[in-house]
Amino acid sequence: MLRVCLLAGLVALTGAPVSAQPPTPSLREQAETGDVEAAYAYGYSLSFPEEGEPDTVTSLYWLARAADQDYPPANYMLGVLYRDGFGVDPDIDRARAFFELAWQAGDPVAGHDLAELMLYDYDNEREEAVTLLESLLSDPEIGPLARLTLAETLMFDSEAEEDAIRAVMLAGDVLTQQPDLVRAHYLIGIGAAEGYGGPVNHEAARTAWEAGAEASDSLALMALADSWLDPEWGEPDPVEALALYQLADEIGGTDTAEATTALAASLAPDALQRAASRREAWMIRMGWDLASD
Repeated sequence: MLRVCLLAGLVALTGAPVSAQPPTPSLREQAETGDVEAAYAYGYSLSFPEEGEPDTVTSLYWLARAADQDYPPANYMLGVLYRDGFGVDPDIDRARAFFELAWQAGDPVAGHDLAELMLYDYDNEREEAVTLLESLLSDPEIGPLARLTLAETLMFDSEAEEDAIRAVMLAGDVLTQQPDLVRAHYLIGIGAAEGYGGPVNHEAARTAWEAGAEASDSLALMALADSWLDPEWGEPDPVEALALYQLADEIGGTDTAEATTALAASLAPDALQRAASRREAWMIRMGWDLASD
């Protein structure tokens, strides 16, 4: 009797009959109705689940369903999966095709990744890639990364000094806009070391590379180590160089393993101990956990 009274009171308060709410449809159920955003979200969640193992086969099916409806994020994500070989055999041509579809639909991130493919995986497409990157520089989302990619291209894939000078300027802009793109420190250090746009300044170069090294950039670590072995930069310090080379090797992305081995073999045991101490000091500067080393 009490329950009937309570229900009657609730009906009177709400002005509507009390009834059980239907359960919210699952993401898969929404996708099965043809909802393109749900199809993409469901496919993405299967490739990158919060828990458990990825189901890339089913993920590809749903991402392809969304891509068939010209949904740019789905085309972009399929490009990423085929580029990186995540759950599928790597296929650069297929990745490029998906990136192009997403870029043509206005996805700036896809445009950047398409430009990178053109630069690093295809021949004779540099100018088209540079033009694409130039078109992205003012984009609020991807502009800083496009600047960094363009700066690296101008620095390392051109023999014109004006391109190198512009690369240094772009790298400075990158750090102003997005400081976590730490590879820019490496480019700024090269500019100071080579005198692009001003006099050669070894101190400024080391300062830039130290900033990159503290942010765990392997190329900055390598360049800084090289500088400590060059007598033109002052008194060589092979102990400091070894510590930096070892850290660069641990991070990866550099071709320093042979130099590290040769340098270690040339040092006396006490010098090796000092190098180990300096390596630990650098790890502290870099915010690494010494306990896990």
